[in-house]
Amino acid sequence: MPVRDLLDLRLLEQWLDEFRHLGYLTGSEIRVLPQQDETELNRGLIVVDLSEAATITYLQPIPGSDGRWMATMEARDTTIELTAVAIVNLGNELNVLGALVSFLEAKSRALLVNQ
Repeated sequence: MPVRDLLDLRLLEQWLDEFRHLGYLTGSEIRVLPQQDETELNRGLIVVDLSEAATITYLQPIPGSDGRWMATMEARDTTIELTAVAIVNLGNELNVLGALVSFLEAKSRALLVNQ
């Protein structure tokens, strides 16, 4: 069974709360949004707003995988110019994003094993 079929808004919120309690520092806003899919009303995806890049990234399981996740960054219309400090801060946001994807993969694989 694909892990996506086992995920709902409540479970994603629970996992995100667990991740927040791990104490990672980031300027990103991380939240769960209902997925725009009329056939699956209780599905969601995790959205991350990277503050230093002013871009939205959404996280979802890779279809047909063993619980792996991917991050999709939306295209931008404008150029980003960053100071040295902003680059370091963006790097931190991306490190936390990588930790979140790893966390979601571990939770997904555990969920699949228990099915």
